[in-house]
Amino acid sequence: MNIALFSEVSAEQVIGGAERVLREQAMGLRDRGHHVEVISRARPGDPHDHVVIDGILERRYHVRRTNELSFVSSTMKQTITAFERAQRRATIDVGIVYQSLAGLGPLLKRSGVITSWLYMCLSLAHEEFMTRTLPGASGEARLRWTVNAYARRWIERLVMRRCRSIVVLSDFMRKRVIDVHGITKDKIHVVPGAVDQKRFRPATARHQVRRALGLPEDRILLFTVRNLVPRMGLENLIQAIACLEADDDRPLVLVGGEGPLQVKLDQLIHKHRLSKDVKLIGFVHEDQLPLYYQSADLVVMPTLQLEGFGLVTVEAMACGTPVLATPVAALPEVVHRIDPLLVAEGTDPASLAAAIAKIIGLFRADPEEARRLSRKSRQLVETVYNWDRHCADLEGLIQDVAAVRARKAA
Repeated sequence: MNIALFSEVSAEQVIGGAERVLREQAMGLRDRGHHVEVISRARPGDPHDHVVIDGILERRYHVRRTNELSFVSSTMKQTITAFERAQRRATIDVGIVYQSLAGLGPLLKRSGVITSWLYMCLSLAHEEFMTRTLPGASGEARLRWTVNAYARRWIERLVMRRCRSIVVLSDFMRKRVIDVHGITKDKIHVVPGAVDQKRFRPATARHQVRRALGLPEDRILLFTVRNLVPRMGLENLIQAIACLEADDDRPLVLVGGEGPLQVKLDQLIHKHRLSKDVKLIGFVHEDQLPLYYQSADLVVMPTLQLEGFGLVTVEAMACGTPVLATPVAALPEVVHRIDPLLVAEGTDPASLAAAIAKIIGLFRADPEEARRLSRKSRQLVETVYNWDRHCADLEGLIQDVAAVRARKAA
């Protein structure tokens, strides 16, 4: 089949979960014999109208950013133009929309051209916007923020209802789509998120990995990699470390990622005199990411809200590193399958501190317990959370949707 993927992000560089899912699904469907093209929004300053990524053509559309109205209207116009160029090359059988605005124009103006449409819902658009963007101080700014959030919600609902199926990565997201957009259960399909189990794998010798990264070999090491935004709960993680006893056994915490909270987190670290215990290491390159997971004794996900799946969780598990998570969104669905011990009682600093102290104490008292959790984490990835299985399930869903459409057309 010929499949077009409509996205606001690029498959060229993996910055976060949205790019990872887009790239892995594009490559996975291509490897299963389908012709795949990506239609993505160009980043500001990007002069290219297309690039080739590992043999996959990515067409890029350029938008006007003068105001919200020009942004939406130019997106609709340019996505239709890019789609028509792709259609001239080969008749598109299936369209998969990754962000609602990216698919709005083709769905409204060219919906009959493609036989089957699917929506890939990683998170709800308005919730993502509201957690990443502050409303502003003035009444005008707050009104603009409210209208922006409402518009994103309305557009996403419109796009979802025009698609034949919605794909989510977790049962949590399935419930959110039903509650927020009123989509019927039979239209929503859970295809669990995944990880490249060949690239993310346990280290042969952890001390050698730490030595290569310049990390101490004799300390308990906690790691997390997040966008530095409020919903990630990183302030609570720092305060949780401050709650632990200030002695030589306090763990070293590495926080990877970039974002608007960096200055505030730095200030919090210095306020609690944790400069020797908590390090903000900035953006972690794709090539380095498996090494940091391998080096850690425990990966911590202190999330406060959202988290439609949490790809970091399964990336760490693939490296044989247990994950401690807050009882938020989709995180318990995955982590609880390893051990209930790995789900904190709450999101607050005290709950995180108690969970961290309990796990570290267990690892020190019984090193075999750490190895047990490591083995179980890796096994779950090998059997459930891997891209081979994910793309096979996605392909099966696409074929089912296409078959239903074909029967109705006949």
